[in-house]
Amino acid sequence: MSSLGSPLGPIRISQETTAMSPVNPVERFIHGHAYGPKGRDGMPRVRPFVTISRQAGAGGHSLASVLIERFHQEPDKEVFGDWDMFDQKLVAMVADDPDLRVSVEALLTEEYRRATDDFFRQLFTATTHQDIVMDRVFRLVRVLAEVGKAVIVGRAGSEVTRGLGPSVSVRLIASKEVRLKRMMELHGVDERKATELIDRSDSGRARLLKRHFRVDIDDPLLYDAVWNTGVVSFDAIAESMVALLRERAARHSG
Repeated sequence: MSSLGSPLGPIRISQETTAMSPVNPVERFIHGHAYGPKGRDGMPRVRPFVTISRQAGAGGHSLASVLIERFHQEPDKEVFGDWDMFDQKLVAMVADDPDLRVSVEALLTEEYRRATDDFFRQLFTATTHQDIVMDRVFRLVRVLAEVGKAVIVGRAGSEVTRGLGPSVSVRLIASKEVRLKRMMELHGVDERKATELIDRSDSGRARLLKRHFRVDIDDPLLYDAVWNTGVVSFDAIAESMVALLRERAARHSG
């Protein structure tokens, strides 16, 4: 069982562990960044990363996309060049693991069931224990954070990567009305189904952080900033994150 109490610890990136097949995009990213070019004066380059926690329908993927586009506009390529977003790509890598039996849907929705529900799911569907799956997810998230230039959406990223840096961690929230509208448009469902999706996703994510890290996902002190995407644009949020990341990267390299 994975928990912060049995530390994942810093995962050391070696030539052997990163000399992987280039087929998987996550592996390509890790290999390219772990042994990428040096920074200024031949020193190892700055390795910033971003984590985005969000309520269902608050726009985590939208912010990640806007943020990466905003990074492209920055002249400092040492800090802002060659970023990528990780959610579906990470899910695909875990789902393809031959040692795990887990549905892509469960991974995409960050489903995390009560212990009794997971027990019966394993009995009737022969799926892998969800804590074994999450251990794999957590380790991949930490590796991505350590090689840097990753925008990690969900996956308990703020807690899995705590203590690493430089980084920016944000939480996105919005009114239920705003989130329902987004979920209905995104999934092409009616209000009742959208409500079910929101409630299931939010409860699963909260349960995951409580179980593995003993924290409340809605605690604002877990994040550098909490943004209401119903009243603040993704462009404005991205602009503030660029400024904060620039400042933290400069402090880290200095």
